[in-house]
Amino acid sequence: MDLKGNSVTWLGHGTWLWTTSEGKRVMVDPFLENNPSCPDEYKNPAVDGVLVTHGHIDHIADLPSLVASSKPPVVASWEVGAHLIGQGIENVTQIGCGGTTTVAGVTATMVTAVHGSGIGAPDNTMLQGGAAAGYMIEFPDGLVAYQAGDTDVFGDMALLAEIHRPDVAVLPIGGHFTMDPSRAVHAIRLLGVTQVLCGHWGTFEALAGTPAELRGLVPAGVDVPDLEPGTTF
Repeated sequence: MDLKGNSVTWLGHGTWLWTTSEGKRVMVDPFLENNPSCPDEYKNPAVDGVLVTHGHIDHIADLPSLVASSKPPVVASWEVGAHLIGQGIENVTQIGCGGTTTVAGVTATMVTAVHGSGIGAPDNTMLQGGAAAGYMIEFPDGLVAYQAGDTDVFGDMALLAEIHRPDVAVLPIGGHFTMDPSRAVHAIRLLGVTQVLCGHWGTFEALAGTPAELRGLVPAGVDVPDLEPGTTF
């Protein structure tokens, strides 16, 4: 796995912690304390920035505690960002698909995902969370990482690949709420990537897809490594 001097740690489910070659740490979708897969040593890490893909509780649950003391920049959609600001979270940048911003030294462009984004309220109602998203993240060394967020495969992944030319794709493969390995293989073809990291699997029984299953479907030359929560590449 060639990440051009950067590294990424899977914290279980859809939570990832990128560390740039300059030592900056950017977290995607903080689900930590109540994430049964998250290793204890990562329950409250220091971060320099946060990217939020959508408003589901398993992607924003620990954001308030994560940013409470250091107040790092947080990037989210307009609707999810408005909710976070309403919770008292500071330093929120709200963008939409096609919008680009810089956080902790990386350039993040919000891109389309096919998924919901409703925000669960304390009274068990659902707040309007806009559209789910992913990110194309460009690092100072030139690495481009596609954080797909929660999504099914969709045809415009080919267009995203043409525009951004990702070096590595982080894809959900568990199935049930996102694509499974049989559909992720089509995403890999559309994206044209040869390095794939798998998330959103194994946390709960319904998320049954595995990297091994996907590895058995991809053509030769596509790297789909095994990983467990806490694995760093």
